[in-house]
Amino acid sequence: MNRLYRKARTWHLDIDYYLNRFIPPSPLYRFHPLVSRFLGYRREQSDDLGNVLCAFWSALGAFCGLAVIVAVFKHSELIQKTHPPVIIASFGASAILEYNAIRSPLGQPRNAALGHCLSAIVGVGITKLFLLHSDFEKIRWIAGAVSCGAASAVMLLTGTVHPPGGASAVLAATDPVIIAMGWAFVGLVTLGTVLMLLVSLVINNIQRQFPVYWWTPEDLRLLREIRKRKGDAAAHESQRGVENWVMQGGEDVPPCIEESMYGREIKVTAFSVHLPEDFALKEDEVRVLEHLRDRLRERHEVEKEKIESANSANGRKKEDGATSSDGSGVSV
Repeated sequence: MNRLYRKARTWHLDIDYYLNRFIPPSPLYRFHPLVSRFLGYRREQSDDLGNVLCAFWSALGAFCGLAVIVAVFKHSELIQKTHPPVIIASFGASAILEYNAIRSPLGQPRNAALGHCLSAIVGVGITKLFLLHSDFEKIRWIAGAVSCGAASAVMLLTGTVHPPGGASAVLAATDPVIIAMGWAFVGLVTLGTVLMLLVSLVINNIQRQFPVYWWTPEDLRLLREIRKRKGDAAAHESQRGVENWVMQGGEDVPPCIEESMYGREIKVTAFSVHLPEDFALKEDEVRVLEHLRDRLRERHEVEKEKIESANSANGRKKEDGATSSDGSGVSV
C-alpha cells in the first residue's frame, strides 16, 4: 500500500502533451497590425499602465461586458423562451478576471471559455442524475457540492481552471430557475462567455494587452522543432522541465539531469552545475539547481558507502575462507 501511495504521488496527466501537436502555432504575426493588436499580439512590448488607468478600463470593461450579455439575453425571443435569470451570477466573477486580472492564466480565453462550458456541462449532468431521486429538494445541497467538486477536477485535468466555472456548476444544481432550464443553461453559458470575450478583446487592447496567449504560453513552433530533433519522449521531458524532479522527490532521480535545446545545455551532476556562458539564473532557479546537485551528491555518497561496505564484506569473507583452509591443513 505504501508503495502504491508513493507511486500515486507522481501520477501526472499532461493533456497539452497530447493536444499541442494538433494546435497550429499562432498566425497573429501575419495579420495586419490593427487586426492583430485587438487579438492580443504585439511586435514590441509596451510599458505597464498605472493602476488608476487600469481601474478605469477594468470598470468600463466589466460594465460593457455584462451589459452586452444582459442585452442579448433580454432581446432574444429564443433565449427568453427558456426563462433565464436576468444574468448568470458567475459572469460577475469572470468579469473581474477578464477585465481586471487580465494577465492571470485563469482569465485567458482557453480557461474562460472551456472552464465555464465544461463546468456547466458537469453541473447540469450531475443535477439530472440527482433529479431522479424522489426527494430532490432535500438533497439539492449535495448536488451543488458534488457538481463543484467534479467541475474542479475536470478543469484541472483539462488545463482549463477558471474559478467562476465552479460557481456555474453550483448554480446548475441549486438555482431553481437554472435547474428548470436544463441543458439550455450550457448554451447560455457558452454564448455569454463568447460575448464577454469579444468585449474584452476590444476594451483590453486599447491601452493594455489581452490575451497573453490563446491556448498555451508554450512556444508551439519551438516544441515542434524539439519533437522533430529529439522525438516525442524527449520533447515531453523538455516541456516538463527541471521542476518535475523537485516535485517528485522520489528515489528514481538519475545521477545526471540534462536539459537540451538547440545545442544549449544545463547539466547537473553530483559535484557541479554547468550552464551556457550567456545564461543567467534567478535566485530561486539557483536554489533549485543547488538542491538537485546536493541530492545527487547525497545519493552518490550513499551508493559509495554501499559499494565500500559490500567490498569490505567480500574481503572479510575471502580472509575467513583463507584462514579456514589454512586451519584445516594444519589439523590434518
